[in-house]
Amino acid sequence: MKRQLIAAAATLALATTAACGAASTNSGSDGGDTIKIALIPPTSGALAQFGTDAVNAWKTAARLANDNGGIDGKKVELIIKGTDADPATTLREAREAATKDGAQFIGAVMTSPEHAALNAQLEGLNVLSFNGLGKDDALVGEQCSKNAFHVVQTSSMDITGLASSISELAGDKWAIMAVDYATGHSAAKKFKAAAEAEGKEVVLEQFAPLNTTDFGSYITKIKDSGADAVFAVEYGADGVAFVQQADQFNLDKQLKTVLGFNMVSEPLFKTLGNSIAGYYNNVGYDVDGDNALNKEFVAAYTEDHGSAPYYVPADNFLSAETLFAGIEKAGSTDPAKVADALQDLSFDSIVGNVTLRGADNSLMRDSYLGEVVKAGNGLKFKILTNSSPDVTTPEPDSACKK
Repeated sequence: MKRQLIAAAATLALATTAACGAASTNSGSDGGDTIKIALIPPTSGALAQFGTDAVNAWKTAARLANDNGGIDGKKVELIIKGTDADPATTLREAREAATKDGAQFIGAVMTSPEHAALNAQLEGLNVLSFNGLGKDDALVGEQCSKNAFHVVQTSSMDITGLASSISELAGDKWAIMAVDYATGHSAAKKFKAAAEAEGKEVVLEQFAPLNTTDFGSYITKIKDSGADAVFAVEYGADGVAFVQQADQFNLDKQLKTVLGFNMVSEPLFKTLGNSIAGYYNNVGYDVDGDNALNKEFVAAYTEDHGSAPYYVPADNFLSAETLFAGIEKAGSTDPAKVADALQDLSFDSIVGNVTLRGADNSLMRDSYLGEVVKAGNGLKFKILTNSSPDVTTPEPDSACKK
């Protein structure tokens, strides 16, 4: 089936078959008339809502694909698993999906440590993974795999995009508040280097474990540091707790800028309220992007799930588009043939024309900086800057040995 609208590869789609079917082994064949994709999202803890939204995007992609005759004439089937975001649990679910459920492809895995563990096992399982969530640079460096495709922007891409605007943001003394795992540390390191290059001073760095509920001691240290700006890398429920407690401690009164890294997002606007108006955040996806595929996606996702998409569903829908583009180019669902077809492949998508760089299986795409602003009775992102991949993307890491 040729890629025409959103129904084909760049149009993405996948139906909402939450199947855990008969025990079948993934032999690397074309898998009959079905494209089997295992989704392994977090189903508990701070990241559970993001996991739900990632799955919802794949469901919309599946529905659109199947409503239009499938991808390359094959029906899309989703095998929905779940994890606690612990790499060991995720690996167990991935093995079961590949060896018992016959999955050829994997999506909706959330954290960078999960992806790192999974990447090391993909070739043995003979499956391909499409990463729309984990941003750690090592995933396209020393932890890369020829079977892993990195669809979301890396931390380096996002930080480089933000760095071009740091000089325009108020505040000279920055505190860094980040989650204590790979992405938090790598984002903090890169932001510090970018800030210091612009003549800013980083006066404090702190890292809190995932699922932290009490940020009181961390906020006190920020206040005592004399910081007049904060760079925060806290996700989901952790981000909500930090923002709400910062408001209770009146932290904003001494700050000129709060710059989040995937901290404030559209699903949290209602919970966080007007206290975050004026916050800045990297924005991986522009819901108002003016292209036909994006408009179709926004309408379909909103119809299916009752709200407009944001970066988590968008990046997972883009993962589906990438997979579908590879299947169409290969004319096959054999993972090895799809992987070969994706090398340096360009295709139209919800974020415009993109290219999958073969050197490290990284998708070349734009990054954005947005400001939270009031809009009617709610909030929205106002896109301030748009950084193209030729500006944000570093050269392929020589540590990536595919």
